[in-house]
Amino acid sequence: MDEYPYPIIVEGNWESEQAKSVKNKLQIYFQSKKKSQGGDCAVKYDDKSNSATILFKSSDIRDGVLSKAEHIITIDNQQIKLKVYKPSDVEEQADNIAQQAEQACGYQEPSK
Repeated sequence: MDEYPYPIIVEGNWESEQAKSVKNKLQIYFQSKKKSQGGDCAVKYDDKSNSATILFKSSDIRDGVLSKAEHIITIDNQQIKLKVYKPSDVEEQADNIAQQAEQACGYQEPSK
């Protein structure tokens, strides 16, 4: 998957029985410039959770997808709103929360 180095994480409220359908819908949706601002991509689907990783060939395509305000796919006549974000956004949020917890506890780094 080295030719697709630009990932995003997609989460949605779909049923685990819909896994194969979801993977196909995500592939079609995120390949469509018209629907998602997307383009050439690959989908890694995690059937243990309601998430998938979409890997794009270029950062421009990924940025286009991230710039779109809302992403919705239809599965079994049900509209599913997708939460779309870069993996680094999660790490940054976790770091910020950890820093806030340290500040709230009055934790200070020992001086060397």
